[in-house]
Amino acid sequence: MSSDRPAGVSSDSGVADKLLALEKENTRLRSELDRITRERIEYLQNVSHQLVAPLNAIKWHIENLTAGRISVDRAKKVLRSIYSQSTIAVHLTKNFALMSNLDADHALTALREPLQPINLHQLLVNLVDDFQPLGWDKGLKMAVDDGPLTKAPEVLAMKPLLSQAFSNIIENAVKYANRDSNITIDGYYQKADDAVVINIINKGIPLTTNDIAKIFERGYRTVEAKNLYPAGTGFGLFIAKRIVDIHEGKINAFTNDVGRTVFQIVLSVRGLEGKTRQRATKDDSPYRR
Repeated sequence: MSSDRPAGVSSDSGVADKLLALEKENTRLRSELDRITRERIEYLQNVSHQLVAPLNAIKWHIENLTAGRISVDRAKKVLRSIYSQSTIAVHLTKNFALMSNLDADHALTALREPLQPINLHQLLVNLVDDFQPLGWDKGLKMAVDDGPLTKAPEVLAMKPLLSQAFSNIIENAVKYANRDSNITIDGYYQKADDAVVINIINKGIPLTTNDIAKIFERGYRTVEAKNLYPAGTGFGLFIAKRIVDIHEGKINAFTNDVGRTVFQIVLSVRGLEGKTRQRATKDDSPYRR
């Protein structure tokens, strides 16, 4: 009998240890679920707040236009503002729609959008045209350099996703650039890696070493960014990085030698070929192999 007690005690102790471990894991999971729920509620509140502002502005401008209370010259400025506010609303809505897909941690092959060759210079010119009215409100000059990027090969990618990634970075540059400064976009073909490098450069809030390490984390915002725009979500750059990651590219941020903030994206020209569906194309680019 006495020889059986130690074994019984050991068995009881083992069950207790397992129950304690399960209780700790359950507590951890509940805490994680609470955190995710809080983040989602906060995100919804922030997005709702940010969407209401441009929609109210559009509504107010249209009321003034239809009531005939403003001059022709003033009407031109109002229409420009309506365009700007519409750009913001569409941009926020697209980010909101993307969050559920990106949260699922999709791989390239799980996404429905097919790959297609993209002229990055033209894509960026079009995006700058969309965001330029926002820049005018701060006296910003925005331009895509017509140098080496115009000769870079087309990149095989999912255009809607890539457009959103660049939109997020450009919109970020516009929001945090100093008034009356310049935002420039340049790029070049990196033959050794068969990749196109894009630089989006602005002069605004300086990035500390800590900011650079965390800037692409979900929900992260610098202290200065929070002070300027308290209702921001901190998801724009996170989404941009997820999209670049899906394309097996690279993205990083740094301060250059003249104190300007640079967001750099590197995308393979044909590295994704054969990894998912590809949209048929009629034209034959000299860079396609």
